[in-house]
Amino acid sequence: MSVIAHEYGHLIENRMIGKGGNRAGHHAGAMGESSGDLLAVEYLNEYGFVPVSGENPFAVGGYVTGDGQRGIRNYGMNFPRTGPFPAPSSLPRTDPLNFSNMGYDLTGPQVHADGEIWSATNYDIRQALVQKYSGGDRATQVACAEGKQQASQCPGNRRWIQIMFDAYLLMPTAPSMLQARDAYLAADRMRFGGANQAELWNAFAQRGFGEGAFSSNTLADTDTDPKPDFASPLHEEATVTFEAEDAVTGAPVPARVFVGTFEARTSPVADTDPATSAPAPGADNLDATAAFVAGTYDFVGRAAGYGHFRFTQALAAAERKTVKLVLRPNVASAVSGAAASGDGVRHGQLIDDTEATNWERTGAVPNVAGSTVVVDLAGGSQVFDRAQVSALLTAGQNRFTAVRQFELLACSSSVANANCANPAIGYTRFFTSPMDAFPGTTPRPIAPELILRTFAVPRTTATHVAIRVLTNQCTGSAAFQGEQDADPANGTDCREGSPGATVELIGDLPQVVAPRDNEVRIAELQLFNGSSSVAKGGKK
Repeated sequence: MSVIAHEYGHLIENRMIGKGGNRAGHHAGAMGESSGDLLAVEYLNEYGFVPVSGENPFAVGGYVTGDGQRGIRNYGMNFPRTGPFPAPSSLPRTDPLNFSNMGYDLTGPQVHADGEIWSATNYDIRQALVQKYSGGDRATQVACAEGKQQASQCPGNRRWIQIMFDAYLLMPTAPSMLQARDAYLAADRMRFGGANQAELWNAFAQRGFGEGAFSSNTLADTDTDPKPDFASPLHEEATVTFEAEDAVTGAPVPARVFVGTFEARTSPVADTDPATSAPAPGADNLDATAAFVAGTYDFVGRAAGYGHFRFTQALAAAERKTVKLVLRPNVASAVSGAAASGDGVRHGQLIDDTEATNWERTGAVPNVAGSTVVVDLAGGSQVFDRAQVSALLTAGQNRFTAVRQFELLACSSSVANANCANPAIGYTRFFTSPMDAFPGTTPRPIAPELILRTFAVPRTTATHVAIRVLTNQCTGSAAFQGEQDADPANGTDCREGSPGATVELIGDLPQVVAPRDNEVRIAELQLFNGSSSVAKGGKK
């Protein structure tokens, strides 16, 4: 029913924003997918038609996908903790998406994934108004759903959906998300006399749609387009100055800071590199200072030669704070002099400190198992006890080709008779990842399951480290293998593809779906001696 209601929601939203025609543009398309989800979920919740078998009532497509928690999306809009991919401590406590993440998904900018940002924001507004006005009983919910009771006398969720409907009529036919934000604010003034301006601004600002946010309303994916902002005209924000230094030498490090858990295809909120400072503070988020409405935020710090560092900050209203990142050098970084070679292509992109690029091997025979890349570590012998690996893909790469399980091997050229040139005989395995190190689940592997993860490894000294593939998402999960739909004409085993079938169109030409057991990709291998941290103190 959530799928049917979603599709019907397109008709409603398209006619109201498009004024009988079509609304247009990438943001409109993304908000259209979000609106379909929001209308479906709210209809089912207001009438009490929520699932009864433990499914998430704020997910769309739980039944048809077999995933009762996130449904057809990367996240349920409320991102419940009981999701099918239990998040390790390095992953977020809540849905991490915000305006800076436009284009974050494996597809790059895409209306369904980018629409999830708008869904998360609207869920926050809904919950803020439920907290303010209560949720009401079942009879009140039904009376409000059927228009028998004025919205001003209804529970908070009904006031939210009324604002959303009113805002449709106030938007241009090619609205940006920021124009939609403004329409919500105007709708609240017209319907409720502006009673909810503070709640609206707070929710928008916490998701990066603050008063200084900017976007060209295109498919642009740059450092400054979209430009997130976490400030509100109605709240006292925390002012945060970010700094970064080398944990060993104490020297300043030029680092970028991102809100959330994604770095690839994400716009920074701050940059500690003096060479990129904007003419005016905050003008393009390439200076070191940013403002945030009160709340708890997840961040990613990234620096050339230092890899990635995830951290969390609780920020209070009117607080002035310096957040200093103390970064451990990534001894497997090309910037520091490491070099990679071996199977496949784009070896340098495995050690370039960013998830925006990746190494790949195609045409592996008989499958991807054993595909190996050797990294000659920077500066001779290095000591490390922590590895970070990413399986994130870039646009156009098949989801089932991301690595799932891997092992790490070490060699020291300083040892007599060592043969570090040959990973088949000169290396000793020191770490084997869990079988589901990147736990893609049905119906398909998704970006939150493939982003950078941290692994504690035995303390190791080596001049060379090899990363060896054991499985990719296709070969490592029975969920993507075998007969899945009782239709012998439609191949469903990712190892075999779909021979002879014309189930995928590229341009106007029918294509056979290729087997995916002979391709594999890894975005990052990072090695550290100890953990990066946030320096204690910092309040001003």
